[in-house]
Amino acid sequence: MHPVTDAPLADIHRLRVLAALDLADPELRRKLNVLTERTAGRLGMPISLVTVVSHVAQDFIGSYGLSGWMEDARGTPVEWSFCRQAVVSRRPYIVPDARTDPRQSSNPLVTEDGMQSYAGVPIIIGGEVIGTHCVLGTSPHAYTEADLDELARTAEEITALLREKFGPG
Repeated sequence: MHPVTDAPLADIHRLRVLAALDLADPELRRKLNVLTERTAGRLGMPISLVTVVSHVAQDFIGSYGLSGWMEDARGTPVEWSFCRQAVVSRRPYIVPDARTDPRQSSNPLVTEDGMQSYAGVPIIIGGEVIGTHCVLGTSPHAYTEADLDELARTAEEITALLREKFGPG
């Protein structure tokens, strides 16, 4: 972990917001899976996720297109998380070609698992970025403004679902 750039991940207020959410609820996960499947279809991407990112791990609370160990583990160490960049910066994060990206080229998700592109937008609850709604590709991909708009619209739906279940936070 990079102490300066990743410091917001360990912010106690943000971690309290995460801890207050019952993210294991099966009905919530079912609804999130429906949204991720829709996003993958609309953007033509093989994988779509809803993630929450703590200071130690990234958890997939909604997913479409996962297989193998990622489907079984439903998360990764935070050090491997593309999403942490969007969480820390509070902005969309885009990686058109992870193999040539200085931050991602040595990431095991790239070198071992073949992830080659990423686009994610923050999910904000209680003023805190708790994770992202994102898509990943197994080939380089030039993401458009329309792609980011679709991710952002769905992130708003995800936020509304979380607020409906857990309060306005």
